[in-house]
Amino acid sequence: MLAKQGRAAQPAMVILSPNSYIAAVQQRVQRRKINMFGPVRKIARALRGPSIEDRELAYLNGAVDRVDLEYRQRQIDRGMFRKAF
Repeated sequence: MLAKQGRAAQPAMVILSPNSYIAAVQQRVQRRKINMFGPVRKIARALRGPSIEDRELAYLNGAVDRVDLEYRQRQIDRGMFRKAF
């Protein structure tokens, strides 16, 4: 109804207590920090190799039948991917 008359709807005025205002400001600052480091995190994640869990899952997904899957599960349980070189 307001849009038809050419006026934009105004948001309701919210009164915050000092503690809730400080919390709201801290949340905004935290969101900015996350957004600022987001691209850096994406690049670091792309350069990092797959985790042990990812490699184990890919190994299990390569099983062709139940017997092969059980064999691969035993290999993982024995520490095939978790041994130090």
